[in-house]
Amino acid sequence: MSTQLSSQLPSLSKLYHYDGGKRRWLQGKLEAIAASSNQLRSFSLVTWNVDFMAPFEKARLRAAVDHLESRLSPRLSPPPSPTIILLQEVHEECFDTLLEHKFIREFYHSHRHLLKEQLQHNHARAQVARSPSVRRRKGSLRFRIANTHLESLPGFGDKARPKQLKIVADMLTAPNVNGGLVAGDMNCISLSDQGLPEQLSLTDAWLAMAVRPTTDGVDDDTGETEGHTWGYQPRSQFPPNRLDKVLTVGELKVVDMERVGVGLKIKDKDEWVSDHYGLLAKIVFPLE
Repeated sequence: MSTQLSSQLPSLSKLYHYDGGKRRWLQGKLEAIAASSNQLRSFSLVTWNVDFMAPFEKARLRAAVDHLESRLSPRLSPPPSPTIILLQEVHEECFDTLLEHKFIREFYHSHRHLLKEQLQHNHARAQVARSPSVRRRKGSLRFRIANTHLESLPGFGDKARPKQLKIVADMLTAPNVNGGLVAGDMNCISLSDQGLPEQLSLTDAWLAMAVRPTTDGVDDDTGETEGHTWGYQPRSQFPPNRLDKVLTVGELKVVDMERVGVGLKIKDKDEWVSDHYGLLAKIVFPLE
């Protein structure tokens, strides 16, 4: 996202689903998902920076989606909640790789910009969704979900990130919006990033959870149990950090969060799937 973007609200993207008979993506929602909207009480969200710079970009993206399928497939028992997947740093040559994956085609919607591949840079953000609209007895709820990758590096980025996040926060708190969230790589690498969500009336879901995970199968001696999402795959001159976050506002509440892709490598190759861990969060709606 550029700091030169207007704060004017964008038009809603059209949703597309894959039609196996016609072998192409068609505009419109899947009927089975739309029919279940009245029973929805929670959904899951994945945010993951999949690293456009490392080699084997297509193989790494396939491995990332394979990994998500092992966690999120509706064929699991019990089936997981409907899910939104937010990806950052998708290489320009990998959009077809994402949209050709059987798991994505069978269970997810895509947004129009993914199909048209209107990319202005050599990497971009991607979003696919398996989450219908929500209704309750007191009327419909309107939520906004934002996928972002804030400017990296010190200097220019230190000034750009607050402006970029404010644009998103304004969209999430617009009139007639009941709440929402923004997730992605926040690149919080400088002192000026500390407390930025709170300054914009956003809640850092990891910090707000009453009970945060203390381990997810990694070595406690590494310090990874502090919620760090970057700095281990591989180690670098910079210290590990919690760069990736889920920030909420309004009537959405994150009740659980864990990291995904920890230690994940491409099969038969000594290459990390990503230098970032992903985050898998469970979000609940207010019942009344």
